[in-house]
Amino acid sequence: MRKMLLACVMMCASLFTVSFASAAQVDMKDPFKMMTEVADQAFNKLQQNKDKVSDAAFRKDLVRNDLLPYVDTRYAAYKVMGTYAKKASAADRDAFSNAFAEYIVSSFADALALYKNQDLVAPEYKKVSADATQVNVKFLIREAGKKDLELIFKLRKNSKTSEWRAYDLVSEGISMLSAKESELNPLIRERGVKGVADLINKHNASGSTEAIK
Repeated sequence: MRKMLLACVMMCASLFTVSFASAAQVDMKDPFKMMTEVADQAFNKLQQNKDKVSDAAFRKDLVRNDLLPYVDTRYAAYKVMGTYAKKASAADRDAFSNAFAEYIVSSFADALALYKNQDLVAPEYKKVSADATQVNVKFLIREAGKKDLELIFKLRKNSKTSEWRAYDLVSEGISMLSAKESELNPLIRERGVKGVADLINKHNASGSTEAIK
């Protein structure tokens, strides 16, 4: 679990400054270039805000404003809902997607508190085929005296805009999205999509870092 949290940290580190990187014309239509260019700028920003990393409100604002626009939270939410999405109304699906996005904010914000100056080793650039719709971009987390931690970002291309966004993170073979599915799907089966959306909203408001039950 700690490795997964550390992976979340590095995801935040590599993505949360994308709005600053946009001034340098980061190309969201090239997944490898986007991820690498944004990651290059992330650590300087983290260093500049070391004194604020312990502030939960700062971390949440940072993730919400600078990370979330570049994560396909709606797609991830639908993956978590699974077949139950078809049985739910459009309003209930929207409610779940919005609640889930804020849940991701809390999860990433908690993980960001674990950042301790680890290095992120970028992958070799690969040209992605024009007809590709999904791609994996693998980084390494490097810390002195420890084995490298493999970190794989799973990205998908929006068919309308051709822009790429992350929707999952795999560390040490563990998928964050699969973990959320395992946590929430049984609750959806019991309470329905709207019921779990309400449950997530209450959890978000409480500030709890425990898993939803």
